[in-house]
Amino acid sequence: MLDDIFSAQFHFEDPSGASSCRCFYQQTANGTPGFLDTETLAVALEDVLAPLFVNMLASTFWFTGVTVRLAYDDPQPMMLSTGNPQVGVRPGPGLPSNSCLNFALNQSTFPVKSNGRIYLPGVPEQDTTVGVIDAAYQSGPVQALADGLVATVNAVSGPATWALGVISQKILNAAPPAKDWPGAFAFVDSISVNPIIAIQRRRTTRVVGAIG
Repeated sequence: MLDDIFSAQFHFEDPSGASSCRCFYQQTANGTPGFLDTETLAVALEDVLAPLFVNMLASTFWFTGVTVRLAYDDPQPMMLSTGNPQVGVRPGPGLPSNSCLNFALNQSTFPVKSNGRIYLPGVPEQDTTVGVIDAAYQSGPVQALADGLVATVNAVSGPATWALGVISQKILNAAPPAKDWPGAFAFVDSISVNPIIAIQRRRTTRVVGAIG
């Protein structure tokens, strides 16, 4: 439904295990009556973003799917879209999955401290120099992914659309136990990528859409 907030978790796998990152989307146009918006968004995200993820991933990493949930209580079920797991096209090996690209999600609704971040695994060793990603890699597949993430998501079939945003935890949790998801949502205006590799202590998750 219009203005609903969805959580989308993107799944990856490499020889050391599984990892993931999460984004939030708000529905900006209604879909086809009788269709589940969770399923429609999952299919749309995989259709648009899977090729962009694959193009920036090292060949030792796989993109294995996306899980979409409504961000609050609703009868619509969680939806997992896996298609076929797809291997990265950049020559490997990749950096360990806790060595990530740092995508900053910039918005202008809330104070700057409410800006979001995405940490993406799968960086090819050959595209880095002393902990910094090379300029050609950043301006090529990494920027293409950033552009794809910030662009409007259109349903593969039907009129539904969604837009990327961030959640202000301060507003979301202002009046417990109620959570104002639409009020806490701000559309992302732009995405910038830090060329310095970010290290995360906790990257491993359960395997989703596993290969082999």
